[in-house]
Amino acid sequence: MRALLLAGTAAIALCAFGSNVWAENAGQGGHPNLGSSLTEMLQKSGYTDIRVAPSSFTVHAKDQNGNPVMMSISPDEFAELTTVGAIGESADHSATKPADDAATAAASSTFVKVPGQDDLSSKVVGLDVYNKDNKDIGTIKDIALNPDGRTTAYIVSVGGFLGIGDHYVAISPSAVKVSYNDNDKKWHATMDASADQLKSAPEFKYTGRWDSSRT
Repeated sequence: MRALLLAGTAAIALCAFGSNVWAENAGQGGHPNLGSSLTEMLQKSGYTDIRVAPSSFTVHAKDQNGNPVMMSISPDEFAELTTVGAIGESADHSATKPADDAATAAASSTFVKVPGQDDLSSKVVGLDVYNKDNKDIGTIKDIALNPDGRTTAYIVSVGGFLGIGDHYVAISPSAVKVSYNDNDKKWHATMDASADQLKSAPEFKYTGRWDSSRT
């Protein structure tokens, strides 16, 4: 698009003023109206910071994206001499900018900053879970993750609280409050559940792919 605007501006300038008028006035420091008219046309095309050398009509400007551009306009030809992607950078270096931007975007989506309020699995697994009566009802033994890596359940061992052997239940993360206490510098897990509720809850068993991955 920019190339079409530049070429169109040059063509309008050449047609409007003609080679004879140009030749007659170039040696006299340029036609008094030619430079201003060329500047006006470039402004209408979206360029800013336009400087026109009166004798050679070498034009310095900035395109719609703010990139510096230098072009040369004569009665016989038009050429865009340089296009600078950023101040002080060459056109060749600018051509690699999209790849650099893509690499930066990929890196920013790969490496993230972990918010201070987030929990770590290493701090959650092994936590004893207490109910509202401050009774130890079980221990978080595992964390179930969906294919996107999001937590779908805490696997809690409740056998001891129920007075039986190993017995696991899968509990929704929203039902278990995990927090860090600044006073005792420890992590805590609590949930509102009775013995009857835990007894009637579906038992989670390590079978199939889950059993084979246990160590």
